[in-house]
Amino acid sequence: MTSGDALSPDDDLLGRLLDDAAGDAEGPAGTGGLGAGSTVAAAAGAADPHAGHEHADPHAGHAHLDPLRPTADLSVRPALPEDAPFLGSIQARTFKASLTAAVGDLPSEVADAIDPVAFGQFWAAAITSPPTPRHRVLTAVAGAQVVGFAAFAPAEVTVEVTYTIEEPDAGSGASDAERDSTAVVAEILALEVPAAHARRGHGSRLLAACADLLRDQGATRVQTWTVQDDESRTRFLSQAGFAPAGLRRVLDVGGSQVTEICWYADL
Repeated sequence: MTSGDALSPDDDLLGRLLDDAAGDAEGPAGTGGLGAGSTVAAAAGAADPHAGHEHADPHAGHAHLDPLRPTADLSVRPALPEDAPFLGSIQARTFKASLTAAVGDLPSEVADAIDPVAFGQFWAAAITSPPTPRHRVLTAVAGAQVVGFAAFAPAEVTVEVTYTIEEPDAGSGASDAERDSTAVVAEILALEVPAAHARRGHGSRLLAACADLLRDQGATRVQTWTVQDDESRTRFLSQAGFAPAGLRRVLDVGGSQVTEICWYADL
């Protein structure tokens, strides 16, 4: 990335990330799950993830049978074209927060390249002309105010997951590992709430809506990438039923290496 280049949601740590991102496999993953009535619901009392990325309390104010049904003044709905500038502003703020968690103070050329206007233009196109009906952008609102958003799509690069199968009668305690390559996998590309609206359940309502809509699409697994050093987001994913998929990728951001971890959950 050169100084002055505007970051789009397909660059660096957003969306599909850098084309030259290097991934190397780690150990086998555990089993994550976003099953209805399982850990997503249990996360209702979980702590919010981090200032700048609020994601807790998944079903508070969320109608389980209709993921887009508003409840009181807090709801999740399909994103509208007029939301795009707000989404761009939110993403710029949360992206800076995530990078700062990884590398500390950002070099000026990196901070200046995180352009909310460019982000907004990207989301305007994503809202009005999605590549497929399976590409969705959702907006969290408090009354008429946009307070967060999420986006998901079919996963272009599916991370295979290894499940550990315990043999209850095996005296040695040995277990078998089975790699699942049959899942229909979607990817959460963004799920962002700024610090000003953190700890109010907006991010968790977004996550619950994504899970419900993905099930309706026939997806059986969802994956997402997050900065390894973003402890609050990592904590949220764990509490919400995600597990590490056993894969990481290392990115160059302004001369600093940033490691991202892939997390997944079964739907």
